Amino acid sequence: MSAVGAVDLVFLWHHHQPDYRSPRDGTSQLPWVRLHATKDYLDMALRLERFPRVRAAFNFVPTLLDQLEDASRGGPDTLFDALAMLPGALEGEERLEVARRCSVAPRWAFDRFPAYQALATRISAGGALNDAELLGLECHFLLGWLDPMFHDQPEAARARAESATLRIEHRDALLALHRRLTGEVVAAYRARAEAGQVELSASPYCHPILPLLIDTRHARRARPDLPLPAETFSAPEDASAQIERALARHAQVFGMRPEGMWPSEGSVSPEAATLAARAGVRWLATDEGVLWASLPPEQRTRERLYRPWRLLTEAGEIALVFRDHELSDRIGFVYSRWSASDAVNDFLERVRRIGREQRGTHTPLVCVILDGENCWEQYPDDGGPFLDGLYAALEAADDIRTRTPSEAIAARAPLDVLPGLHSGSWIDADFHIWIGHPEKNRAWDLLARARRALVEGRATPESHPRAWEALFAAEGSDWFWWFGDDHYTSDRALFDRIFREHLQAVYEHAGRTAPAELRQPVAGARLRADGRPPIGFVAPRIDGRRTGFYEWHGAGVITLGSGGGSMHHGGGRVRELHYGFDSTRIYLRLDPAEGSSVPQDLGVEVTAPVATRVRVDAAGEGGAKVTDGAGAPVPGAEAAFGEVVEIALPFAALGARAGEPLEVIVHVLEHGAPIESLPEDGTLRIAVPDSGYVARTWSAS
Repeated sequence: MSAVGAVDLVFLWHHHQPDYRSPRDGTSQLPWVRLHATKDYLDMALRLERFPRVRAAFNFVPTLLDQLEDASRGGPDTLFDALAMLPGALEGEERLEVARRCSVAPRWAFDRFPAYQALATRISAGGALNDAELLGLECHFLLGWLDPMFHDQPEAARARAESATLRIEHRDALLALHRRLTGEVVAAYRARAEAGQVELSASPYCHPILPLLIDTRHARRARPDLPLPAETFSAPEDASAQIERALARHAQVFGMRPEGMWPSEGSVSPEAATLAARAGVRWLATDEGVLWASLPPEQRTRERLYRPWRLLTEAGEIALVFRDHELSDRIGFVYSRWSASDAVNDFLERVRRIGREQRGTHTPLVCVILDGENCWEQYPDDGGPFLDGLYAALEAADDIRTRTPSEAIAARAPLDVLPGLHSGSWIDADFHIWIGHPEKNRAWDLLARARRALVEGRATPESHPRAWEALFAAEGSDWFWWFGDDHYTSDRALFDRIFREHLQAVYEHAGRTAPAELRQPVAGARLRADGRPPIGFVAPRIDGRRTGFYEWHGAGVITLGSGGGSMHHGGGRVRELHYGFDSTRIYLRLDPAEGSSVPQDLGVEVTAPVATRVRVDAAGEGGAKVTDGAGAPVPGAEAAFGEVVEIALPFAALGARAGEPLEVIVHVLEHGAPIESLPEDGTLRIAVPDSGYVARTWSAS
């Protein structure tokens, strides 16, 4: 029995950053780990320490822990390395990039430092700064990414006091302060956990969406109409490894194995819960939308949200708690516009109302789960007044008891059994943020092909650990988050590049050549403005000649620029690339650039639906040979070199069936290596025609 109106309250603050380090040299490409370390991570632990009766949980993604460790050791970072240079040594694009990055800060930082606001405004308007002004911008940037709790540190206090005459020594002292505070983050949380005030939980190692790793087809459980990638990705063993590796890394860092997990983006499924239970995870947390979809309609009442549940899996039982969506989002998105006192009062009143309205004999368990880093940028003084007021009120309250998840679950044993578990995430109880859009699906296809290359090449995690580490990094959710139209970032191209670099590293560390498609951006890849798609069947004579106008009339055409592709050495050798098809074959025609001869050695790389490579090279006057990856002739293929190059390749030889998407890149080769890739910024994409293609194109004409 419990006191009438009493409430148990769980806070779970999630700390997460994707792995920004380049697999090439380990350099962090974006500074967010360092900046959030000094603005959010450390002060969140130290602030709670001031209120010893308040308990909370913090969730860490292991890739964040890895990067915090790198940063505290002074690991390479593109921005911070540039900040350590003399302003006068920064030139051209590098100087512009530093100025642009240093113009981004939380809103409250500009309110505190009007001089910073003035400099940042000049940059956003396209203005330039002299060396002294750039130095001032850098110093204010470093101050703005310190939580105000640390503004009385000697290095920060001196820079603030002498802000009118900032010098190199001020900036260098602030850089040293940032590094020192970053190095204190993990120890601060470990101390709170050892004191029993904080429970530390984990997410899968590289923050993947576990249900999609297990099988991308499971996305259709919540959204039956969701378009899926051309290739099914199904690797439950990878999902298991992401869980197991996370638990081990967490124990190594904090000295204790976590009891629970916030699975990446609250993404759960029956299979994911089974893997977690098998790994010894005691509890999972997700969103209330998943609970409602898991219960029959007659049981979807609010009191069922405010309790932990027990799920029976093949690997044993596991507990689940569900976040109160509205309360969590009020902290994340609403209260930043309110005064701290009004926000605290509103939050407490809503929690108490749950207690008053709860039916039954058990004290309701309210779970507030949200990002512990990004939302504070919109709060005055980085959310300090709100959090201090909230924690103080909770410490004084006798009707609201803060708990850790493990404490709350243990206090309610035995738990009611959840009849089943829906497959979904904290966003709309589905997975559309990470799959379904053409860009997201293309990324899944690239991931599936890279993994298949490892498996088919018998490269195991034991024999080729670096290849598998790169694959696990590419499985992270953040790359898919930024693909498509759901979210905007000016760094989309950079996220795209890092994702593809991880996949390139998969091949390279396995001793294989990375496919050329990984040099093409995933985001925004589409037909060039100076091209047209195919409009109907073509029936060219493969003789290396422009025989007549109608021979290639229905084909698509892309006009190439003079710069060639990403591998081009010198001027482009191909002016136009024509492509078309009939019911059984795809046809390609390469027209040489003015003053260039027809290339004599070509590679045709099929990237979907099945990765395939074909070699086409001249074998005498007007002749050619077409061979597969093993050097054997390709049945039914033709090619001819003359005033143009003409190629015909059977769909069957390329592993493409009717109705499937076919993606092709043509390479100009020199000594067997690509020197020009066509198209320059994507792939040729067609749908292999089915039996109804002619009727559809006739009616549409």
